[in-house]
Amino acid sequence: MMRPQKGEWQLVADIGGTNARFGLASAGAGARIEVEEIRTLECASYPNIEAALSAYLDTVPGERRNSVREACVAIAGPTESDRVSVTNLAWTFSKAGVGEQLGYRRFEVINDFAALALSCAQLAPQYLTRVDSFGAAEDAWDQSAPRAVIGPGTGLGVCGLLRAANNWRALPGEGGHGAIAPVTDEEFALCQRLRRSRTHLSAEDLLSGRGMQNIYQGLAGLRGVDATAQNPADISAAALSGECVLARDAVLMFCSLLGGFCGDVVLTLGARGGVYLGGGILPRIEPLLRESDFEQRLRSKGVMSAYLADLPVFLVSHPFPALSGAAAFLRLDGQR
Repeated sequence: MMRPQKGEWQLVADIGGTNARFGLASAGAGARIEVEEIRTLECASYPNIEAALSAYLDTVPGERRNSVREACVAIAGPTESDRVSVTNLAWTFSKAGVGEQLGYRRFEVINDFAALALSCAQLAPQYLTRVDSFGAAEDAWDQSAPRAVIGPGTGLGVCGLLRAANNWRALPGEGGHGAIAPVTDEEFALCQRLRRSRTHLSAEDLLSGRGMQNIYQGLAGLRGVDATAQNPADISAAALSGECVLARDAVLMFCSLLGGFCGDVVLTLGARGGVYLGGGILPRIEPLLRESDFEQRLRSKGVMSAYLADLPVFLVSHPFPALSGAAAFLRLDGQR
């Protein structure tokens, strides 16, 4: 495989259910990955990924655009086969076809949470905020142990991060479509209500943007009150302002259920190296995340509670982490 040359650029992208984010990363081998020329496009404005890629490249200065030789696209969904479908978005494409159209030396497609996970291994400290209240000091846990990367957004992403030799490797999956575990009587009642219209109630049905709406509207039905907020942003705003008890309770339940789910993922992966929380929702509701039972639910796992006692929990605040993760993938893959 030809190694990147000085002056070359790498096209990186993060395609979610709502937005497509693009950038250029230098192909150099510096310790810290920097992404430039970042643009965010609304997916609904484009019929397919080819159109979105073309629209982005049209905004890039010609010298840089002409020096791109490699690309890595992170998408929400499985990426193992040549034919790729973006979860929660009507985009389907052939990796070989898009790569041929671009004409680059390499065209890679990886899971978006694999990209987020790879970014968590190299993000600057200012983009990682501890949100656990009684976790261990920074050097008191095994920093070479596996890590869990979890993020509610348009969907619910889950990925493991494993140390391999001198590098970190992502272990992507579709954990967001696993089951959810209610604890309180009201959570059980809510899940029973939601199951009436589904054959499978997944974690994503509760721990995502639409999941927050499902909780909010479900609680309104259980309590016999009106649900006036129209979308997750309205629910979050009403909860943070304190103007709506229903919205506040819905967001607190969202956070509590997320804590239990995160603990299950840690136990499954053996992720003693910490939990990294990404996605677009949590940075907006951080005060309620801290106030909720998130941490208690995460650590309360019966006979295995001690296993999670010193587990650190980080909130990822970088606005475009998956872009640097996609660039990290190109670097790692080139070292094989």
